[in-house]
Amino acid sequence: MDRNTNNRNTEIEAISNAIYNLKSENGICNFLLDLLTKSEVETLSKRWRILTMLSEGKTQRDIAQDLKVSLCKVTRGAKILKNNKSVVTKYLIKEKK
Repeated sequence: MDRNTNNRNTEIEAISNAIYNLKSENGICNFLLDLLTKSEVETLSKRWRILTMLSEGKTQRDIAQDLKVSLCKVTRGAKILKNNKSVVTKYLIKEKK
């Protein structure tokens, strides 16, 4: 990973490990709802919706309008999907099949 600090990597790895060990969709959902604020859940949900809509072929402008977000937020999602090494991109491609 090329993120800002080793501490951040360690924390993300610890959270990832906790989620992995939950092993149930309900457990993972409840873990995230416990960990994140309402605003964080809304932001994460909207970011995921942007990515899925982009992967479905929706235009950036339509997504921005439909979700009432800035075009910059949608463009960020588009950059993620253009990266063939992105785990998100690989996941969404796999899900479409």
